[in-house]
Order: sequence, then C-alpha cells, then structure tokens
Amino acid sequence: MAEVTLREITKIYDGGVLAVDKANIEIRDREFVVLVGPSGCGKSTTLRMIAGLEDISGGELYIDNRLVNDVPPKDRDIAMVFQNYALYPHMTVYENMAFGLKIRKFPKEEIEQRVKEAAKILDIEELLDRKPKALSGGQRQRVAVGRAIVRKPKVFLFDEPLSNLDAKLRVQMRAEISSLHNKLQATMIYVTHDQVEALTMADKIVVMKLGLIQQIGAPLELYNRPRNKFVAGFIGSPPMNFMVVELSKEGDHFVADEGAFKINIPVETAPQLEPYVGKSITFGIRPEDVEFSPEPIPGKTIDGTVTVIEPLGSETHIYLSTGKNQFIGKIDPSVTAAVDGPVSLLPDLAKARFFDLDTELAIYEDPVGDIPTVDEQIAAAEAKEAAEAAAAEQN
Repeated sequence: MAEVTLREITKIYDGGVLAVDKANIEIRDREFVVLVGPSGCGKSTTLRMIAGLEDISGGELYIDNRLVNDVPPKDRDIAMVFQNYALYPHMTVYENMAFGLKIRKFPKEEIEQRVKEAAKILDIEELLDRKPKALSGGQRQRVAVGRAIVRKPKVFLFDEPLSNLDAKLRVQMRAEISSLHNKLQATMIYVTHDQVEALTMADKIVVMKLGLIQQIGAPLELYNRPRNKFVAGFIGSPPMNFMVVELSKEGDHFVADEGAFKINIPVETAPQLEPYVGKSITFGIRPEDVEFSPEPIPGKTIDGTVTVIEPLGSETHIYLSTGKNQFIGKIDPSVTAAVDGPVSLLPDLAKARFFDLDTELAIYEDPVGDIPTVDEQIAAAEAKEAAEAAAAEQN
C-alpha cells in the first residue's frame, strides 16, 4: 500500500470557480481517511484529483512518494468505487470483476484466483454467474468493491458508495467496509456527506467547507475539540445546539444571558472566557449533554416551550423554543412532556463549547494546540522544506 500526500492542492474550474483551495492532507500507509462535508464543499473534487479524473490547477499530489500530477489514472495504481456502482450490465459478476485484469493482460489462472479470493472476502461466491440486474443494491456494491480488490491497488478510493442504499443496508455495508479495511490493511480514502459514516469508519476525518479544510483529526478529537462552530455543528447527530449570549461576570462565575434565561458558568470551568466579559459569544451544547429538569433552576437550566417530541425507543428527542433559539435534547424515554408545554434542560457545563462571535473559532485555553489552522499547516510545511533544504546544503 502507500502514503498519499496533498500539498496545497487547488482546483479552479472555468469561469474562476474555486472548488478546492490549497488542501494539505497527509494520509499514512494503511490509514482509513474520510473526507466529509456538505454538498459543494469540494470533497468529491479532491477525490477525483487523487484519482486523476480531474486536472489539478495548483499544488502537488504524491502517491507512494511519487509526484503524480500529470500521471494518467491507469498508471497511478489506484482503484475507485463509484456511487452508482458502474457495472457492465451485459457481463456476469465474474466478468465484471475480471474485466480490469483482462485488459491488462493478466494470465487467466491469476485472474481466476484473484476473483475467487475477492468473492470469498465479500461473501459473493454464489453470485459470480449472475448479471447485475439480478442483484440487490447491496450485492451490486459488493461487486463494485470486489472489482477494486482484484486490482490489489496501492490506494482504494470510495466516492459516496453507500448513498444509493436504504438506511438498514447502509449500516450493514458500513460495517462491512470497515471490516474489509481491517482484512486488507489497505490505504483507503472515502468521501461522504454523512458525518455518522465518518465518525464510525474513519481513522482520520477531513472536514471541508466551500473548498477549504476546516479541521483534520481523529473522530473523537473532532467531536470533543471542534476547531470552529462549523465543525462543532457538522460532527454529531443531532447537531450541537448554539445560542448567542451576552457574557458578564459575577463573583466566581460568568453569566451567559440568552434573554429568556441565564446560565451561570463557574470560572474554573471555562477560565478562557475572561477576555470575553462584556461581549457576545456563541454558547454550544450537544443534545446528549443535557438532562431533563422537572422544573426551572435559575442560573442553571435552559428553559423553553416544547415544539416537537420524537420518541425513538431507547431515547427521546425533545425540541424546545425559547423564542430566540431552538434546542434539541436527548432525554430518557420515561420522561413525560407535552407539546406546547414548558420544559427545562440542565446542561453539563464541563462539556459546553464556546465560540468567538466574529471568527466562529472555538475558545479554548490552548486555541491552537492540536488543532492547527490551514495556514499553520502550510507554514509548518514550508518551514520543514526550508530546514531540509538548509540541511542538504550543509551536507
């Protein structure tokens, strides 16, 4: 397998449309990396540039330490699994899986061995004589993956491969692709708009928005320490709740005034808020980090009116309105509440997140730390290059 390195990769379409802006990503050998973000964020364009299906407007792309900007797709030693499966309808499963090897003039015996090995891994041995029209969506997706496996490429690329499947099958295939990664120990790059897929499958997640990388990190790192408001709201389901509050200080606690209620935040819980006293900030809390309170508690609860109740069996999602803000809380299903009735939620302030109102960056005591900005990534890369060049000159 191989490492994949993107250094300031940029894509500009005709008309000056900037689709990807100086993307810097290091993908280690055998790593499962997921590019995630809303539609139009540039994730599929980035994947297609790695595959060689889109020209690179700027920057450098390396696969296995080889510069491949101008290398045609067939010579990059990658295999891609598409959203629509892209199977030949007139060919059997066996023929679909073998086709790429045949045009590369592999011996017949090796083709048969590779196809049968892949079919066994994917549990589709009994389907080899069928044609795609006789297969379910999940079976077609397994065949598409099998066609990639027989190639034994350095890098596997997946472009939203599960989006055409129903919810239950998506969960099943998600687990199967993760299991496949463990079996093959392969380098995999996976694109999705579904942050649940990203959280459950990835070793590392790349969050994108409008062509810019917002944050790169392990799933729990992005969940627990989002770099900005966008990442905080995108990672997690249901998404994080946000409210704009006026921040003041009274004795040993800050006061976050939402208008309809106030939350007292002990100074030791969030000392980084000191410079924001007298200003407006964004207060964020995840639905799973609140508890139902039988009555309002001044200075502690988020109070409002129930607008929607969603019983899900193991938990209940309750939506409330304060007039200015909408909130979602995950509460115990035994709790009784009524639409249009009052409700109070008690937030776990140790898990609350705060964001600068202007920059939307998270307010931490160590705001850079393990969450470097894109500019900092580029600066670090340039500094490393300069140091290596200086060392080479000395030698």
